Amino acid sequence: MLRRLEELLLALLLGGMATLAFANVLTRYLLHYPLAFSEELLVNAFVWATLLGIAIGLREGQEGAHIRFVALTEALPAGWRRGFIALGFAVFALLFLLLAYLAWGQARDDLVLRATSPSLGLPNAVYTLPTPFLALWVAFRALEGAWRSLKG
Repeated sequence: MLRRLEELLLALLLGGMATLAFANVLTRYLLHYPLAFSEELLVNAFVWATLLGIAIGLREGQEGAHIRFVALTEALPAGWRRGFIALGFAVFALLFLLLAYLAWGQARDDLVLRATSPSLGLPNAVYTLPTPFLALWVAFRALEGAWRSLKG
């Protein structure tokens, strides 16, 4: 169920982004009036889509789903190979835990300062709050990959 939820969220997000970008092109060329707010929405949605895509890639397994030094790991004995792959996943998880921490600080600041977006005047927290949770989800998927590597 959760596997499909990630993919469904990403599909809906990308579909909405494509629709909004297409509408922007149409209004710009047919009505000579661009939808200025669309950039604000698209840039933030792109960040979320990237994080969801990373999580899906990590979920799919260690073989080719993320960048690693194949030449190094393939030269190692099987036990060492699994350990180095797991270490790569663990470092990846640490990176995204750091991102989650920093993104939470940004979201907290946006909430405290009541900052608003320039185009739509929405609270910036609307854009920044999902980021730490998505980064935590990526870290979780990376830790799953480390576990699979050690098990397997």
